[in-house]
Amino acid sequence: MGHLPSKRLGQHFLRDTTVLSHIIEISGPSESDEILEIGAGDGTLTRALLATGARVTAVEIDRKLLPKLRNLKKVEPRLNLIEGDAMRIDISDLPTPMNVISNLPYQIASGIIAKLCAWSSCFPLMALMVQREVGMRLAARPGSKEYGTLSLWVCHRYDIEIKRIVPPNAFSPVPKVDSALVLMEALPSPRVEVPDEEIYFSLVRAAFAMRRKTILNNLRPWSHAESRKIDWLQVLKSAEIETRRRAETLGAEEFARIARAIPS
Repeated sequence: MGHLPSKRLGQHFLRDTTVLSHIIEISGPSESDEILEIGAGDGTLTRALLATGARVTAVEIDRKLLPKLRNLKKVEPRLNLIEGDAMRIDISDLPTPMNVISNLPYQIASGIIAKLCAWSSCFPLMALMVQREVGMRLAARPGSKEYGTLSLWVCHRYDIEIKRIVPPNAFSPVPKVDSALVLMEALPSPRVEVPDEEIYFSLVRAAFAMRRKTILNNLRPWSHAESRKIDWLQVLKSAEIETRRRAETLGAEEFARIARAIPS
């Protein structure tokens, strides 16, 4: 009897060969590539990646699936298997640079993408299968309901494109929602120039704290220096941002202007 996918781990194994071929097509792995696959599952995508000649580092936490992957490793010298939690991976231990090609478990998708995006020089390309809702948030533009902190975090270092929407029947077990195949390509430099990225993203998080509030009302309680208050009316005026606007209407460059206008 085959392994029953874990609902707790968000496992949905890809079964559609057309979609599988599309993943390989858009990511273009070759014999010279190092590939990171997170959530190797039953090895369907793993075997397709190995067939291209690429070297694959596959990560899997489910102990019930590991015996099958260990058997694959015995006959595939180009496969490196990491047994454990992808969120605990030490990036410095990986043979970077490497491309990330994964059918991500639903439960960890946003978290693992947020982690990897901080290391764009290590991961120049990512082709990821995620829940459609997550894909829409990744690729969202200002003014859309999906646009938020994750959108700005990811687009700071990557161009993002949804390559296709994948229906539930492409997986087993069949999920209750559509999925999205997302291609992310690292930018040669960050999308916007800011004096301090930590302050910039702290500012973004504060701006989205209450989506129905104006940018001014969301920023007033926030300060990156506890010893002093920021005159947000003056900062927004200097950045040429209307105080009644809401965070979801501001693009990355507008947030960067606010960050640059904050007194040092």
